[in-house]
Order: sequence, then structure tokens, then C-alpha cells
Amino acid sequence: MAAAVAAALALTLAGCGGPLNVGDGDIGGDWALLPEAKVPTPDSGVCRPKAGSDKSVDWTLASFYTEPPVDCAQEHASETYYVGKLPASENDKTSPPDPGDAGFKSAFTSCAKQASTFLGGDFHNARVSIVPVLPLDHLWQGGARWFRCELVEISDTLETIVTRKASAKDGLRGSRPLAITCANDTLTSDKKFVTNVTFIACAKPHYMEYTGVWAPADKKWPGKNAQATAKSENCFRLGANYLGMTVSGLHGVGGISWDTWGGSELLWSVGDRGVRCFMGPYDRKKRTGSIKGKQPSEF
Repeated sequence: MAAAVAAALALTLAGCGGPLNVGDGDIGGDWALLPEAKVPTPDSGVCRPKAGSDKSVDWTLASFYTEPPVDCAQEHASETYYVGKLPASENDKTSPPDPGDAGFKSAFTSCAKQASTFLGGDFHNARVSIVPVLPLDHLWQGGARWFRCELVEISDTLETIVTRKASAKDGLRGSRPLAITCANDTLTSDKKFVTNVTFIACAKPHYMEYTGVWAPADKKWPGKNAQATAKSENCFRLGANYLGMTVSGLHGVGGISWDTWGGSELLWSVGDRGVRCFMGPYDRKKRTGSIKGKQPSEF
């Protein structure tokens, strides 16, 4: 092939009667170097549809990775409300951080702070779940060190996904359309354990009412038993305050039950120590309206 090209070139030159001039004679002098390839940073203010396999939220929800972004006016399962950069300590890591790693906790902490700004109040008070999404391995190997914060509306404490057709921004401002208010809990057949808490408006018949969030200090995980005791005691205290009573006064009259949600060891490890608290009448009769500021006899 090289010989044929050389022969063709010789014939062309011979037929032209003069030297061949190309450009300014400085071959390659005007060629620009291609820029170094970089992994693009994702956009915020976009949403993603629900993937067919998605039912409830987890750290590796398919929607976060398989679905292309869409305008938030279209039906979607998650919303990218913030995109940040991991700390420099992650630059030399060979793979993205997992839940429990310092890098993941840093991302979650940023997402939590930004979620409260985005919603207009502590995200724990909203019917939402937030997840930091880290780059996939091949993007990480390409130098990506961003994280994007995804927000998903949920209908219960099993974090069942609710699809939306509008942004969740300001969900805790004004009329607070995303606020947790009242709920119905589901018990095991022996009625000893709660298996789920489904959110519902207080104007509809319900068992329980949201009384607030308890957030302990950022310290070492206290252990399962100590954490269970602390959750119960602090949610009881929040409930008493919600009713306008003292802890001892509420203990004295009784007639109430309370549930807690959150504060597991896994959530603690990623930086989410918030425990949501619920309270309701002990007789398990559904009621309408709020119990705030009432004594159990007035429920």
C-alpha cells in the first residue's frame, strides 16, 4: 500500500511541473491540542422518572442511575436539588465512598443542610427522603468527584415513592404542602410491633400525629439498646410538650401511645441522627383533627 501511494504521488508531481505547496509549509504548526477529557458535572434543578423496578427508596435506587433527567413539570420520582463536590481527601481514593465511609457522610451532611434550605425547614419534618448519589465507578476513574443530592417524596416510613409533577421546593413554607401531620400505623398480628407508618392529613381518620423530631448530638453510636431507650424517652418528652403537658403529668394520666422512626445505626453512620416522633390515643380508635394542646381525655 505504501509503495502504491508513493508511486501515485510521484506521478502527480511529475504531471504538475512544479513543487507541491500545502498551506504555509509549516505542517502541523496550526493544529491545536485537544483539551483533556473531563467527566461533566451533573445539573441541579432537574428531575428523574421512576424506573420500572423502583418502589421504595434505597441508596442505589435505579432511577438515580438509569433514567435521564427531565423537566420537573413532568412526572418524576426524584429531584436533583443540589450538586456539590466531595472533600479533597477523596481525590486519591480508588472508588467512590459507600454508606458508612467519611466521604459519604460528608456528602449526606451537605445534602441535609441544602434540603432544609430548599424545603424551607428541617427536612425531617417533611414527607421526603434524601439521598446523596455518588459517581459510578467508571466516572470515578475518569476523575469525577461530585455528588448530587436527590429528594424523593414518600408516603410512609417504608419510604414508598410518590411520583410528582412539580418541584418540591418550598414544601415546608407557607401552607407546608409536604409537612408530616398525622398518620396511621400498621401493627404485627400480635400487635406488639409497628411495621409501617403511613402519612395522612389530620382531617381524615387516623391513629397517630407527628409531634416533632429529636436529633441527638453527633457522637459515637450508643448501641441498639441504649438508642432504643433514648428514642422512646425523647419522643415521649416531645409528645408531652406537644400536648402542653409535663413528662410527669403525662405519665400520671396515661392513655397515649407513641411511635418512633429513624435513628438506626446505618442512618447514624451516614450522618442522619434524626428521629421522627408520633403520638396518639392508646385505645387505637381513629379520630379526626389534631391532638395538639389537648390532654388525653380530650382526644
